[in-house]
Amino acid sequence: MAKKRDRILHQSDRMRNPRRIDPTLFVFLGYAVIFFLLFKVSPSILGALTLGWYLSMIIEVPSRLLARIKFMPYKLAIIISSILVYALLLIGFSRLIPLLIDEGKRLFDLLKKSAADVDWNSLLFIRNEFIRERILRSVDDLLSLASGQVAVLGGDVLNWIVQRAPNAMTATLIFIIAASYFTAAVPVLRANLWRFFPKSSREKAIAFTAEFYADLRHFIGGQVLIALLVGLSVGFGMLIVGIPYSLFLGFLSGITNFVPFLGLIIAGVPALLVGVANGGWWGLGKVLIVIAITNQLESWVFSPRIQGKRMKLNWFVIIIAIFFSAQLLGLIGVLLAIPFLVFLRRFWVQYVQEAFRRL
Repeated sequence: MAKKRDRILHQSDRMRNPRRIDPTLFVFLGYAVIFFLLFKVSPSILGALTLGWYLSMIIEVPSRLLARIKFMPYKLAIIISSILVYALLLIGFSRLIPLLIDEGKRLFDLLKKSAADVDWNSLLFIRNEFIRERILRSVDDLLSLASGQVAVLGGDVLNWIVQRAPNAMTATLIFIIAASYFTAAVPVLRANLWRFFPKSSREKAIAFTAEFYADLRHFIGGQVLIALLVGLSVGFGMLIVGIPYSLFLGFLSGITNFVPFLGLIIAGVPALLVGVANGGWWGLGKVLIVIAITNQLESWVFSPRIQGKRMKLNWFVIIIAIFFSAQLLGLIGVLLAIPFLVFLRRFWVQYVQEAFRRL
C-alpha cells in the first residue's frame, strides 16, 4: 500500500511540475551536512547522542515484546526494557576489565614459568658453555624487558583513562539520557515529523522516513536476535570445550555483535587470552574453533534467515561502507554504516533517480 501511494504521489507531482526537482532532496542533504559539521565540532557529545539513539532502538525491541503482555502499558514496558539493557551493559563492562587484567597476569606468569621449566641444555644442542650461557642470559633479559614493558603499558593506559575520565563521564551521562529520551520520545517525534519538511513534498517525505524507520526497526530487531544466538553459540561452545568464563565470553560476544563484522573479533581478543592463559596452545585452538564455527553460523544461517531479503546488502559494499564510515566518524561510523547504506539505497531510488528523470 505504501509503495502504491508513493507511486501515485510521484505521478501526480510529475504532472503538476514536470521538470521540478523535489526540494526534499536538498533538505535531506542539508541535514546530513549539519550532522557531519556538528560531529566535527563536538564528536564526544554528538557521538554520545548517536549511541543513545542506537541504544534506544535496541531498547525498543524488548519493550515491544513486553507491551504485548495484557495490562502492560507501553511506558512501563520501556522502563523495564531500559533497566534490563542498562544492567546487562553494566555487568558486561564491569567484568571485562578485571578479566583482562587477571588473565593477562596469568598468561605472563605462565610464559615465565614455561621459560624457566625448559631444559635449555638439551634443547639448544650447543656444547660451548659460554655461548649457551649467553643465550640463557638473553632469554632472561628478554622476559625481564617484557615484564617492564607490560608495567609501563599498564601505567600509560591508567594515565590515558584518568586524563579522559571527565569527558568520558560527560559522554556517558549524555548517552544514558539520550537513550532514555529517544526511547520515550518516538511517538512525539513521529507526530511532529511534518515540521522538518517543505509543504510541497511533505507527504512523500514522511512516507519515505516511515519506511526507512521500519527498515531500521527490522534491522535492529534482527541484530538483537542474531546477537542472542551468537552469544548462546559462543557461550555453550566455550563451555563444551572447557574454556573458563564461558558464559561471560558468550555474553560479551552477543553485545559486541552489534558492531558489524568486527564484533566477533573484538570479543575474540579476551576469549583468546583466556584460552591461552588456561590451556596453552591447545586452549588457543579450541577458542579459535568455537569462534570460527560461530562466525560461519552467523554468516550462512543466522543473518540470511533472520534479516532476509529486506536487508540484503552486498558484503563487499558493507565492508567498504564500514571502513569509509569509520574513517569519517570513528567507532560511531562503524555502527552507522549499515543504517547509512539502508538510507542511501532508498534515498537514491526515491529522490536522486527521480531528479535525474526530471532533468
